[in-house]
Amino acid sequence: MGIRELNRKLQDFLRPKRLALGRFLWDRKNNSSFLWFLFNKEKPRLELKKIKHNNLIKEENIRSILFIRNDGKIGDMIINTLMFREIKKVYPGVKIGVVTRGANKQVIVNNPHVDAIYDYSKSDRELKNLAHKIMEEKYDLLIDFSEILRVKQMKFINLCMARVNMGLNKDDWNLFDVSVEYIDGEKHITNRYKEYLKILGIKNPNLSYDIHLSEENLKFGIEFRERIKEKKLICINPYGASKYRTLNEKKIKEIVGEILKEEDTAVTFVYSPDKLVELKKIAEEINLERVYLNEKIFTILDTASIIKVSDLIITPDTSIVHLGVALDKKMAAIYRSDEGSGELNSLVWGANSPKVKQIYAEPSLGENEEADINEFHVEEIELS
Repeated sequence: MGIRELNRKLQDFLRPKRLALGRFLWDRKNNSSFLWFLFNKEKPRLELKKIKHNNLIKEENIRSILFIRNDGKIGDMIINTLMFREIKKVYPGVKIGVVTRGANKQVIVNNPHVDAIYDYSKSDRELKNLAHKIMEEKYDLLIDFSEILRVKQMKFINLCMARVNMGLNKDDWNLFDVSVEYIDGEKHITNRYKEYLKILGIKNPNLSYDIHLSEENLKFGIEFRERIKEKKLICINPYGASKYRTLNEKKIKEIVGEILKEEDTAVTFVYSPDKLVELKKIAEEINLERVYLNEKIFTILDTASIIKVSDLIITPDTSIVHLGVALDKKMAAIYRSDEGSGELNSLVWGANSPKVKQIYAEPSLGENEEADINEFHVEEIELS
């Protein structure tokens, strides 16, 4: 057994013990935490009993809501925008704050329904300072979406000291006053957010997503499109979260070759900055005449700007799928087959849009073998 495998087994062994210890320390409401007892002699605030509500905002006089979105998942944040908008439609006076990190901040930086954005840090000291800042702002309601809470998250939620904490399937937790009971793994993820909104008192919500682009963002996309003389522009995002969800060089060239059979049609790409050199090499090997590569894509908003001016998006990545849906674009979304995986990824995280065709790669035939996203027929992509 190698050192890496040994370390993995050790971490697997220790993880539940760390979580149990973390829960012992932090699964208490506000100043009733274990550490609070060690250093304070004042009487702690009484723990609230689980609250069952059909209109939490109205019944608990909620005037401010803090969303915890520190997972760094762009797709989740894009979907989450439906909650910000729907709450503001019914309760425009409610303050909405969002704790987030990395590229996720860009998703909501122009969102008119978000009043405050807080940067989540991996540093314990910075995280403690952030929690103290949030505590001073006295949020009425904190909403967390985690299926499994890490110790650092437990501590952070505890230290924020919101009046009411709301979490997913947390009925047996003391830290949470409101539990959203949702275990249906065969429905689209928007149904989970709908359950949150139902408890808040938002009925019949619009479950579409938002992405807001600034004038500068729009200009970035428009100026790029004006450089392209072809009538139709097809945008390819080759990259996913892992190598098994990423289009390889052979598949990229095959897709582009199929596209270039179409008259008056051009190709462009979106990518993360670390993939530019690789993608530039591929583009140069294909057909410079009708392949246009914007080399100044640095943020998710740059990506959104290019997608907005494109006629069709081809992607194996769900975050780009959700971004395209938010922009109401026609897409070919490539998913690995759910067959044999024990998951329903293409259903739960599907496009959920009539403008999107979902294409499925062939399932893996080997035991414990990852399915390869490249195992699909390019002819399935509808170019017109």
